Amino acid sequence: MTSKTSGVRILFTGQYWPGANSLYIARAFEQSGAVIRWLNDTNLWPEWSSFAGRVARRLLHPLVEAEWNRQLLQSFNTFKPDLVYITNADYCWPKTLDFIHKHGVPIMCFYHDPPWQNRPGSRFAENITHFDLIATTRHWHEAEFKAAGAKAVAVVRFGYEPLVHRPVTLNNSLYQQYAADITFIGSYRAHRLGDLTTLTATDFPYSFRIWGNQWDRIESSDPIRRYWQGRDVLEQEMPFVYAASKVALHWVNWEPHSTDLALQRGDQHNSRTFQIAACGGAIMIAQRTQEHQELFKEDVEAVFFDAEPELRSKLAYWLAPERESQRRQMALAARQRCITQDYSYVPVVLDFLFRLGFTDSTVRNDVG
Repeated sequence: MTSKTSGVRILFTGQYWPGANSLYIARAFEQSGAVIRWLNDTNLWPEWSSFAGRVARRLLHPLVEAEWNRQLLQSFNTFKPDLVYITNADYCWPKTLDFIHKHGVPIMCFYHDPPWQNRPGSRFAENITHFDLIATTRHWHEAEFKAAGAKAVAVVRFGYEPLVHRPVTLNNSLYQQYAADITFIGSYRAHRLGDLTTLTATDFPYSFRIWGNQWDRIESSDPIRRYWQGRDVLEQEMPFVYAASKVALHWVNWEPHSTDLALQRGDQHNSRTFQIAACGGAIMIAQRTQEHQELFKEDVEAVFFDAEPELRSKLAYWLAPERESQRRQMALAARQRCITQDYSYVPVVLDFLFRLGFTDSTVRNDVG
């Protein structure tokens, strides 16, 4: 059996590692019939995490940046794409984009992070006028990007990867490896530490696991350190973690008390919003945002909180033994919402292709 192809050839730049949103987006383009040629940003950098390694990485940055532009133009000349897709635009030079435009090929950029102005190590702001389409998941970005000269801005959502984020059945060994009443998968952030410190300080009778990066920034004597598993989890383990958990906590990248205005505005949702739900194991208890409430029905498909006291109350209610059946129903309802609304990345990339003139209106989906 053969599959239909759109015939769109896309030179795609981004991070290529298990769990990267750019990898899932590239897969969605392929599922939509596009032909992808990768420029893997991850391959250009050595994985050095020691102090000396980080210093060396900073010193190497000009060389890596030059190599990225060289490889992009080399692939452009040999692959001859119909579209150049750039993730975040950390390395690209304006003259590189000018060369591509001279050959009549459109360029789009999906910018993933909240801060974008004067951001160290990023060339996105200086290239903002060079993109034919900029995608973001934040409505407040749209006005700022247009004021800075962006030609077109698409406000879309993140998504999940159906091949990865799915229900799984655990044997006893796997269950014991990951089992917890409460799980949090995510990197260290000051406001997350604050909420968790208050939450666990008193009256916390639950088993709890934290998986993620940078939690070693806090002192080894900090009580939260005992919950950290010492590492992150990538796509292969995530469904197993959620299958062995009753509740998955979720904070978006939103820090109301930050000195950074962009982080004060922050996110209304992120990719974890969909990944937890699609796995169909743990119920999601997440920060209450307008977009979370639009994406999932409160207390039916997900549970939301505004601050730590409400989080504590919701945990006590939903972790009560008599709620086991209700938790299971909620987890199943959340997964079903992901399927019926197609919260994968496929509708997102079809929208990109439509906006750039590669498909007709019959395949466009509302993903804003």
